[in-house]
Amino acid sequence: MRLGRSSPSKTNFIDIGQARDVIVNIIFAVTARQTVDVCGKFELHYAKDSINVRFVKIILMMTAFAELSVAQPSDSRPARIRHGHFESPSSRRVSVTALDDKLEPFYHGVASGDPTPDAVIIWTRVTPRDADTSIGVRWAVALDTGLTQVVAQGTSSASLASDFTVKIDVSGLQSNTVFYYAFQAYNKVSLIGRTRTYPSAGGDHARLAIVSCSNYPAGYFNAYGAIARRNDIDAVLHLGDYIYEYSADSTSYAGTTGKQLGRMHSPSNEIVSLADYRARYSQYRLDPDLRAMHQQHPVVHVYDDHESANDSYTDGAENHQPGEGDWQVRKQLSRQACREWMPTRDMQDGRIYRALRYGDLAQILMLDTRLDGRDKQIEDLGDDASAAAKASLADPNRKLISGEQFSWITSTLRTSSAAWHVLGNQVLLTQFDVSPIDTAFMFNAIGPVYSAFLRPQLPALQNLIESAFYGDVWSNYPAQRLALCDAIRAAGIQNLLVTTGDFHCSFAMDIEQTWKQDTSSVGVEFVTPSVTSPNFDENLGTQAFLRPILSPLLQTIDTTLYGQNAHLHWADLVNHGYQILDITPSHAQADWYFMKSITVKSLEESWAKGYRVQSGTNRAVKAQAQAPGKQRQDLPAPPYPPSVTLSVSGPDRSPTPVTLLSFGPLPASHVFTLTLHANDQTQATLFLLSTNAERVLEQNVNIPAGVSTLAIDVTAFAQGQYMLAITVEQKQLFLPISVKK
Repeated sequence: MRLGRSSPSKTNFIDIGQARDVIVNIIFAVTARQTVDVCGKFELHYAKDSINVRFVKIILMMTAFAELSVAQPSDSRPARIRHGHFESPSSRRVSVTALDDKLEPFYHGVASGDPTPDAVIIWTRVTPRDADTSIGVRWAVALDTGLTQVVAQGTSSASLASDFTVKIDVSGLQSNTVFYYAFQAYNKVSLIGRTRTYPSAGGDHARLAIVSCSNYPAGYFNAYGAIARRNDIDAVLHLGDYIYEYSADSTSYAGTTGKQLGRMHSPSNEIVSLADYRARYSQYRLDPDLRAMHQQHPVVHVYDDHESANDSYTDGAENHQPGEGDWQVRKQLSRQACREWMPTRDMQDGRIYRALRYGDLAQILMLDTRLDGRDKQIEDLGDDASAAAKASLADPNRKLISGEQFSWITSTLRTSSAAWHVLGNQVLLTQFDVSPIDTAFMFNAIGPVYSAFLRPQLPALQNLIESAFYGDVWSNYPAQRLALCDAIRAAGIQNLLVTTGDFHCSFAMDIEQTWKQDTSSVGVEFVTPSVTSPNFDENLGTQAFLRPILSPLLQTIDTTLYGQNAHLHWADLVNHGYQILDITPSHAQADWYFMKSITVKSLEESWAKGYRVQSGTNRAVKAQAQAPGKQRQDLPAPPYPPSVTLSVSGPDRSPTPVTLLSFGPLPASHVFTLTLHANDQTQATLFLLSTNAERVLEQNVNIPAGVSTLAIDVTAFAQGQYMLAITVEQKQLFLPISVKK
C-alpha cells in the first residue's frame, strides 16, 4: 500500500507560515486537476496508505496545515559514525523495547512456523557474548511443557552469517499433535514454545488466525497479545507488512503517534541496508505481544511491500529513490533478513509462495503478489485517465504474479482433493466500483459551508478514491485476474476462501466477476483489519478542521461502497484487530475481532461480525454468533524460561547498560555496523586500534534508548586487523574486526 515517505537525514522544513501561503495560493490559483499536479512536486509528509490516506492528501491541499520538505545532500565524510536522528529523552516516553533480562541471551524469544503433518520449523535468536561469531546451540522438542517427554533433539549453531538466528526443520514428528520446544546456549534455556503439526488425513476442525499490517509506531500490538491467549489456534497466517521500513521522524508514517507512545522506529533512519533490516526485525521481535504470539502459535508468513519498501514490484518501489542504492540489491537484502528472522521453510529456489495441507479438510496456498513477477502499478487511473494509461491497463500481458506462480496456483487447486481451499493473498482480489462517489449524500451530510469548500475539488477527490481501489490491487491487473477466475471456474473449484490483508480495513464479499456482468461467484474474500496501521478515521482525524465532519465523510465512503457493489456484504473502515477463520467439513466462518484500543496497552477485544459459507455455495451469509471454537484447549507454554538447563556450557552473565545485538560484516570493505540495544539513552566512547596499538579512530557517540545501529565507514582505513573498544559507564567491550579492500 501507498504510505508516507520521510527521510529525516535529508529533510529541512519550510516555515509553516510560508507553507500556508504556498498552499492557499495553489488552491485559489489553479483548477482541481492542476492542484494535484502542482502539489505533486512537494512531499507532503503524512501517511499515504490506501484510500483513507489518499483522501487526507487532497484535504491537505485545501488547508494551510501541511509541512513541506526539500531534499538536502547527505554527509559523505569518511570514518563517520551514523545512527540517524533521535528525539531527545524529554520529548518521548521510555522505550517499550527494553530487553527482558530473564530471557538473556534469547531476548527475541522463540517461534515456529510452516507446520506439516510430520514437521515444523522452530526458530530462535541468540544474542552473542564477547563478540562471539559462532555460538553452539542445543534444541529439544517434547510432548510436555516440562520438556521431559523429548521426541526430537539436536545441536546447531548461531552464527554471524545468519545474524545469530537459528532455524531447525524438525521432521519425523507425529501428526496432529501439540509439541513444546526450547533452545539452550551459554548455560541458559530459552522460553519454551508451543507448536503443532497438521493432520495427515481427515481433520474435522481447523482454526486459523489471520493478521496483517503491524506498523510499530502506530500503536500497541494488542491484537497479537489477544491471539497469544487463545489455546485452540492451529496457526497464524500473517499476510505481510510484518515490519515497516519508514524512519522514526515524527512526519513519517504514524511517526507522530509513535513519538507520543514512545514507539518510534529503530533504527531511526529509513531501513535500506542489511544491518538496517535486521535491526528493524530485532526491534519488532522485542515487543512482548508479538513475542508471545510467536511463542504460543506457529506462524505462516508471506511478505508484502513494507518488508522491503512501499508499493514494491519486481523492478522497483514507490519508496525506493535513486540515492538509496540499487533496487535489486535492496530487494535481495530485505528478503535475506526476512528469511533469517521469520520461521518459514526455506525453498530451494528462494520463492515464498507455498502450500500447506491440513489433512483432507483444507489446502492453504500462501501467495506472493508483491515481488514475484509483478509489473509496475499503473497510477493514471479512472475515467479521466489518459488513453495510453487505459491501453496499458488493458494489456493482456501485464501481470501481478509470475507465470510460474500462476501455473502453480491453478494446478495445485485443480489437483487438490481438500474440502476447502484457502488463499493467503496480500492485496484486494475482488473488484470494487467507486465511481462516482455519493456526492448527494456527502453534501447533504456536511452542510452548505463545507460543501462549497469541497465541491471544486471533486474531480481530484474522485481520482484519489479510484487510485486507492484500483491501484495497488488485483484490479490494476485485470487480464491476469480474469484469467485466474476463469481458470478456477473452468476447473470446477468449489469452496474457495481468499484471505486478504494490506488494506487496513475489514470486508466480507463474494468474488463476482462484475467486470464481465457475471454475478455468479467463484468464492468469497475476507479482508482482515490491520493490527495497528492507520485507518480512515485516524488519518482524517489528524486534521482538527475535519473532525466535525469526520462521521459524514466516513459514511459517504460507506454509502458509495454499498450502493455500487452488490457483492459486498460488510465493510468496516475504522477498527483494528484480527480475524479467525474457522473451518469444518460442512461450513467455514470468518469472525472479526476488534481491539478496544491500540494507543492504550489492553487486550480487551470484542466480536464484531461473522460471515459463514456453506460448502458448495461460494457465497457468504451473515452469522448470528461467533464460531464456537474447538472443545479441546491446549495447555499454553509457560511465560518464563525454565530454571533447569539442557546442559552446562558456560558462565552466567550480569546485565550491562548497552547490549551488543549484532555486528558485521567480517571482513568489512566499506561499512562495519554495530547493532546495539540500550534501555535508556546513554553515552559511549569508541576507539579503533590498529595492530601496533595506533588509535585510528576515537569518537563519543549518543546511544539512544531502544535498538540502534552505528555504522563505521572503513574505506579510509588500510587493509588489516583492528580492535574496536566500546566504553559505556565504566564497562568495556572489545571487538576484533578486519578490513579487506
